[in-house]
Amino acid sequence: MNHAAANAPSLEDDAAPSQMEYMKSLRTGLRVLLCFENSKRDQGVTDIALRTGLAKSQVSKIMSALVDSGLVEQDPATRTYHIGQRSYLLGSRYTTYDTLCQAATPVMRELLNSTGHSIRLSIPHRDQSLYLIGLEGPQFIDTGWHSGNCVPMGGSSAGRILIAFMEPAERERILDIPVPALTAETVTDRAEIAKIVQQGRETGYVVQRNETSIGLGVISVPLFKENQKVIGALGAAFPAHFLSAKEEQDLIRALHASARSISQRLGCAVYPVRALPPASS
Repeated sequence: MNHAAANAPSLEDDAAPSQMEYMKSLRTGLRVLLCFENSKRDQGVTDIALRTGLAKSQVSKIMSALVDSGLVEQDPATRTYHIGQRSYLLGSRYTTYDTLCQAATPVMRELLNSTGHSIRLSIPHRDQSLYLIGLEGPQFIDTGWHSGNCVPMGGSSAGRILIAFMEPAERERILDIPVPALTAETVTDRAEIAKIVQQGRETGYVVQRNETSIGLGVISVPLFKENQKVIGALGAAFPAHFLSAKEEQDLIRALHASARSISQRLGCAVYPVRALPPASS
């Protein structure tokens, strides 16, 4: 027996460390890219190094590769980085092909045309509610909240109605996450948020005014897929002072009708929310 051959490393042994190193490098690059998930537009090497714990020299090399790929662009004057066109191209594929987006978008357009209010689609994302799609109506007010923004679930009407229809253990876990004061009127007390969530489960909607932005009101209702599992929230945004009590009730009815249509398209045969009684003539 050739002992030298027996003790020589196999091809598999040679490949394993290389593959592991490749995966480590890939994960590190993705960590850097995901720094751009937050709302800050421009970030420098020092910012990213502090957030990731990586050396600035390593961050610089990764950023150079991301710029070459088109996923990130660099401002020649400030030398800071921001999301590139290719990232947008990749991201746009999500709303184009996602089942929920496909089911919701035409119904959202109809709802905007019938109510005149801006219509929003939100989904759960890592213990936050992600504002996924917004269609702006004639009553649009620029509050700084746009598609791609995230907010802790307990701090938004969309997040609260999502929490309302989660499984009990998950609902309690999310309620335990602190909610920051986005405005002076944001409800941050856990017990008060839990009460709002319970009311949302009983009524099928959550109304919020001036809590995420002063001057902004939002009504959100739940969306379900098969087995009545909550998958997202449909919302209507309006100037906080704008709606009378009757107009608010009419808008809730319209939201429920649209949410029922979207949910049925997603395989939810019975929309598990009791509609408001018809408006009296």
